[in-house]
This record gives sequence, structure tokens and C-alpha cells, in this order.
Amino acid sequence: MESGGHFTNGTRYGAEEITAFAGGRHGSLGQAFLDSAIAQSLRPLVSGKRVLDIGCGIGDWCNLAAQCGAKSVDGFDIQEEMVKLAKQATEHYDNVNIQVGDAADMPYDDDSFDVAISLFVTCNLSPEAFTKHFQELHRVLVPGGKAVLLVPTDWSHSRLYTKIQSDASTVQDHIAKILATVPKYPTTAQVTNTFKDADDILIACFAMDHKGDVFYVKDVNQLTHGQPIWRKTEVMLYPNFFYSDKSSITHMLGAGLHIDKIENYCTEDKRV
Repeated sequence: MESGGHFTNGTRYGAEEITAFAGGRHGSLGQAFLDSAIAQSLRPLVSGKRVLDIGCGIGDWCNLAAQCGAKSVDGFDIQEEMVKLAKQATEHYDNVNIQVGDAADMPYDDDSFDVAISLFVTCNLSPEAFTKHFQELHRVLVPGGKAVLLVPTDWSHSRLYTKIQSDASTVQDHIAKILATVPKYPTTAQVTNTFKDADDILIACFAMDHKGDVFYVKDVNQLTHGQPIWRKTEVMLYPNFFYSDKSSITHMLGAGLHIDKIENYCTEDKRV
């Protein structure tokens, strides 16, 4: 199985992971709890505006912006295969342009956009790129422009979601048995292969300690700024980096961005 991993300017997916992402992105939970909320936030902002979708993936939000009357839509992604899929998905719009690009070094002039979208981008960036991303956001937005950002919260890193027929304690025992088979200092490919048949785990977070052992994250305080992690979903295993809520806010403000509103999207029901 070809598999990606943690890189400085964005995580990479292998061929099978690209296919999985295109088929389900963040899975049924993400679609149920996030997509409608994101769409509701974006629709009133984009009409008649120049819109940028950072880390556009397969082009879903580029499509939405165009449908909602954006003057122009630019999207980019670090992964060429994602860009190909996004171009195919948006080819019926004349005002949508998709290209390969880096979230920490955006291929646009200053003051180019009225609205910028950054959805689950920062969790894919190394610490240096994480800092630069917010600076680049501020640079490409016009004065008074709007940015819509979605980041994993502290709360989300320590939550275990299981299937309704799966008892949580039984699933945790299953996780312990799986982790016992993971070698020290594993590659993302090795971690992915280890968890690929763990269908009882819908969402969980894993990280590696200083001894090279992979562990299941039960408390967000187990994680440090910029630490490489893996987020298991029903669709695939995502290689990510950890950033706390406080760190995200601090970096936004430090880059010159102003925060108008913070919303928290979550569900307390951990068995679905």
C-alpha cells in the first residue's frame, strides 16, 4: 500500500488514501456535524467576492463558493493528485482556478482576496509552516477581508468514537492489542497498515513518545506543540500535527488577524 506521511509543508497521502479521501473525506461524522455548519458560515460571505480556498482538496468548497455567486474562486493544494480531482470537479465553472501551492508560501500577490478559507489545513503543517500560514493569510487578504478557519480542537484529540454495537472498553482493549504490534519509530505506512482493519474504531488519535512507541491519546496534555500524530477515522488514517486551541489563537493574533467569532462543533455522543 502506497502511503504518505508527515512533511514540512503539508502531509501527503498515498494513492489509496487519495481515493479514500475523495470518497468520504472525514467520514459520516464529519459530514453530519461539520459540512452543514461550514456551508452556513461560507454562504453569506462569498457572493460577489474574490475567494481563496487553501488546501482545497477535491474542490468541494470551491464548488460551493462558485455556486453561491463568488466573483472568482482560486484554490490550491500541495498534493498534485488532489489538484487533478479538484480541477475535474470544478471544470464547469469559468471563474474557478485550481493549482498546486503551498499554504506557507502562497502563490498570490498581496491583497488579492476578500475571503480566504482554511479548513483543516493547519493540522497538516509543521510548526514552521504553521506560523507562516497565518502570516500568509494576512498577506493575501485585503484590509478588512474575512478568513474562515477550521481547526481540530483540544477536546477532539482525546475522544474515542466507536460503532454503536461496540463497547468502548472492548474497543480500548482492541486498541491496546493493536498498539502492541506496532514497531518502534514506525512509518506512517506501518501505522496505517496496522489499523486498516480496525473497523470498530471510528475516531481516535495516536502519537509517538520519545522512546518511539505509538500510544493512544486519552488526554490532550499528553501532546506537545507541533507533535506528529495520526488521526484514525472511519475513512482513513490521517498523518497530522498537534496544535492547541491557545496556540492557534496566539498565532492568528500574532500574524495580525482579528478574531470576530469562535464556534465549537462537537458531539458528546461517542458511540454512533
